[in-house]
Formats: sequence, structure tokens, C-alpha cells
Amino acid sequence: MSDTSKLTRRDFVRTAAAAGVAVPCVISASALGHAGAPGANEKMRVGLIGCGGMGQGNLANCAKHADVVVTAVCDVAKDRRERALAKYKDTAKAYADYRELLAQKNVDAVIIASPPHWHALMAIDACEAGKDIYLQKPMTLYLGESLAVKAAVKKHNRISQVGTQIHASANYHKVVDIVRSGNLGPISVARTFNVLNLGAEGIGNPPNCDPPPELDWDFWVGPGPMRPFNPLIVQDSFTHSSFMAYSGG
Repeated sequence: MSDTSKLTRRDFVRTAAAAGVAVPCVISASALGHAGAPGANEKMRVGLIGCGGMGQGNLANCAKHADVVVTAVCDVAKDRRERALAKYKDTAKAYADYRELLAQKNVDAVIIASPPHWHALMAIDACEAGKDIYLQKPMTLYLGESLAVKAAVKKHNRISQVGTQIHASANYHKVVDIVRSGNLGPISVARTFNVLNLGAEGIGNPPNCDPPPELDWDFWVGPGPMRPFNPLIVQDSFTHSSFMAYSGG
């Protein structure tokens, strides 16, 4: 048995954590002995679901590795998926429906960087389709959804990683090591602060309007509550977080 085939899930998590800020660590399923996985000499074929800034950044960090090839991109907004496709047009195909992407045999793993209210369904569907997953934060909007994703990963023997960005960086692991060393004594209180001043206008207040023709608004809303379109909801992941029903805040 080769060394790579002896790789355990704990090794995978450790390697993933060392991957750094917002960088998915892609390891072929064959390294963990998954049935039907690509051979040791084959490239990991990666697809992206959600072609916003974070998703494209994650994909670029994967694609720079010689043993990774981008084979699929998906977004309900035509302009976003075409921008993503343009970077990988020699190897990838674009899809408007993530279920069509998951049905492709030439996709081994997917980066899920869609709006958070879609995370649970997409992650579970990906596991059922035999794809390993890198799931952007937040993992899901509700604890029950996270438990369902966990169950799907276990049931279908998939590799999963949740994108916690700087929590996977070397500095965070250094702090954990210091705390666990006992040199600071018992830790009774830990506090963290997020100070942000958006100014008097906040994120703004543009009126609701018709969605742009290149966006499938019904599909974007999907499992969330239907509401009139507002450009702020789809502007970017930061502004999107002000809409609780689709982001958790």
C-alpha cells in the first residue's frame, strides 16, 4: 500500500488546516481509498458552485496546483458564470443548475460558495452524487442543517472541509498550541470583538426592482422565502449578510 493510500481523515484535516487563508485543500478521494475515485496519477477534477468573489478566489487557489483541473462552473447568474468560465474555458463547462453539474462524471469535488441558505441542500446533494466538498462558511444557517450535512458526509464516505478562512492559518494554530501547552494556566474567559463602522448610510437603501435578465431570481431564492428582488442582496457576500433570511446575518 502506498503512503498516499494510508492517509487518514485526521491527516486530511491537518493538511487542510495548513493550506492557509481561504485555500481549499483538495485531496483525491483515491488517497482515502474511496471506491470509484480517480487513480493516483490522474488529476483532481474540480467544479465550482457559486461564482462570486469568494468562490472564484477559492477556485483559483485550487487551480494553481498542477494536479488539479477545473471542469465545471455553475451560477444562476449568467454574467458571473461566464466570467468564471472564461478563465477555464479550455477544460470547463458552465451550468445554470447545480444539479446538472453534480451529474457530471468528470467532477470529483466541488467548492460550494453559493448564498448560505443553499449550503445544506447543495452539500447533501453533492455527497449523494459522490463528490467531495469544500463548503464555504457559514456551514449552514441552522444546527439541524449542519447535522444533516454531517450525516450525508458520513453516509456517503465523502471528504469535507468548511471554509473558515483565517482559522486555518498558521497564527491561529499557534495560539491553539500555546493554550493547550498549559503555559498560560487555566483559561477562564475569552473575548473577541468585531468593530465595524459603515457610516450613517449603512449599506444603502435602494428600492426593490425587477431582477436583471441574466439572473434567475426564482432559482436564487430557492429554499428561502420569496421576496422582491433588491440589488443589495446579490451585490457581494458582505452586503448580502444584512439579509438574515439568506445569510444568518
